[in-house]
Order: sequence, then C-alpha cells, then structure tokens
Amino acid sequence: MNWLSIALTTSFLLITPVNAATLTAQELPPEFEAVYEVRKGNIAVGEMQLSLKKQDGKLVYESRTYPVGIAAFFLGPQVATYRTVLEKTEDRYQAVEFEYEVQGADKDRNEHYIFDWSNHTALSRYKGKTRTLSITPHTLDRFSVQLMLMRKPDAGATRYECSVVSRGRLKEYVYELEPHQPIQTRLGNLSAHKYVREKNDRNGTRYTEWYAESLHYIPVRSDKTRNGKTEISARITEVHWL
Repeated sequence: MNWLSIALTTSFLLITPVNAATLTAQELPPEFEAVYEVRKGNIAVGEMQLSLKKQDGKLVYESRTYPVGIAAFFLGPQVATYRTVLEKTEDRYQAVEFEYEVQGADKDRNEHYIFDWSNHTALSRYKGKTRTLSITPHTLDRFSVQLMLMRKPDAGATRYECSVVSRGRLKEYVYELEPHQPIQTRLGNLSAHKYVREKNDRNGTRYTEWYAESLHYIPVRSDKTRNGKTEISARITEVHWL
C-alpha cells in the first residue's frame, strides 16, 4: 500500500477532513485476490499474495509473502503475514484488529493491535511488549490504511495526512499525490495515481505507490527507495475478482 512483507514496510493514506477519512462501503473495491512479484534490484526475492474478502460478516484484508529463489535459500520457509479485520458500522468500516507476523524469523518484530472505539484506545503488542494507546477517531493500522487509497482521489487534493498505529506507537504520515501517469505492468500499460511518502530520515527513505483506475484502484506497484536507489519493489502479475 505496508505492503511488502520482505524488507519493505509501506504505509498509506487516511484523508482529512473527517468526511473523507471514513471508509465507506461504496468506496471499497470488489473482493479480489492478486499476486505480486517482489524484487530486490533485478533479482526476484519473493511472491506476495494480496486479498480482500468478506468473512463472517467482517472484511478481511490480508497479504502473505513467501521468499523465492536465492532469498528462499538464505531465509528458509519464512512467511510474512499482514492481516486487518474491519467491521461495518452503518455504512462505513473500521479496523478492529491488526496482526503482522513473520513465521520462522530469528527476531520477534511481530505486531498485534485490538481497537476499542468506545474508549478510543488500542491494545498494542509489539516485540512482546504490551501497552494501551490513546487513539483519535479514524486512526488506522499500517495495513488497513492502504484501503483508503483504493478510491478516486478528491478533486484538487494533493496532500493527505493520517494517524497510523505502527510499531507500538501512534504516528502521523503525510502523503503527496502526484499527477496521473501511466505505468507499465504485466497486465498492460495502466493509468495510475501515484502517492509518495517521505520518511525524512538520514537515508532519504521514500515510499512510492501506484493505484490503477481501471482495476478499481487496487495497488499495482510499490517501491521503497533509499538515497535515491530502489531497494525493493513489488509489481502486480495477476488479479482475480471474486
């Protein structure tokens, strides 16, 4: 979007003001399953499976990333999972649970949040430590926030801000919307909206995402760059509407 589970952490946008920050049922894409090739430089290092499905009256947004090729040789059978569960209240959805887990990893960087909207808190468990966070209305986790980009941008909008629970803390992210542009994918040359988030660290870390209008605004590419060089990239290879 958060959405590479191998070496790439991507977060996306929550739009202000309030009426734009709510995730309404009408703005969601259809249920889908998509596959992405994850590359480090010119080498394929992983495959990511991304899906949006309705389960037991809830909405589940999930990705699973598996190492392939030389990455599988060094990492072994690691599986990285991002999973957000959302519940519908009237005509909008809110995240109620988020989990990030890497099976088979040497270090514990797992995350788990449970949102309590009646008390405006989130129970956070990160790296084995538990704490309670105070959250503002429409706060999202770093995966469900991707869903906010899967929509037609507001007319005239170029800058978006959001509150995201990430790595055990509440953070503020800023996204810049760049002009509409075509992007070449395995599914063809697609017109896409491009969003950029600068981390403002000493490495000049930048996250860039493309969302294709003709594919109900689902993500088609995600890049992480440092010092002007692309470190890791995920590119769509197939999509199935459910």
